[in-house]
Amino acid sequence: MTKVGRCMASTGLSETATTGMSEESPDICLPAPQLAHGALVIPPFRVCFLNQWFIHWQPMRIELANLVPDRYRIMVVQNFWIEDPNPDLTQCLAGIFLARRRRDGQWEAAENWPVECRSIAAIGELDLRDAAHPRLTHEPPC
Repeated sequence: MTKVGRCMASTGLSETATTGMSEESPDICLPAPQLAHGALVIPPFRVCFLNQWFIHWQPMRIELANLVPDRYRIMVVQNFWIEDPNPDLTQCLAGIFLARRRRDGQWEAAENWPVECRSIAAIGELDLRDAAHPRLTHEPPC
């Protein structure tokens, strides 16, 4: 499980805030992403941010062979593509965006792509520059 920040506390500017996210740190406590059988596996998760829960109910599997060899930041994003029938307005559907490292050293921003999503939190990094030996780093478990 990964834990970062406290849901109700404002912690000031952070690295994630400089990528277009709010100054408030998200509250994250989720099973860590894993590499398994040639795929990045993201377990179901809940992230609290700005007094809302961003939830992904099912495990997600991303085949590494479909990705260009490079470095990626694993981002939780609010998913605007899927209509959410849940009447509880404190809960929102979440997704994952793999932000690729740009030539200028900055990370791609989910908001700059036509996928209609908003960055919530970074939960890890994936390094595929050596396709035979992919590396995954994530926040320490909570």
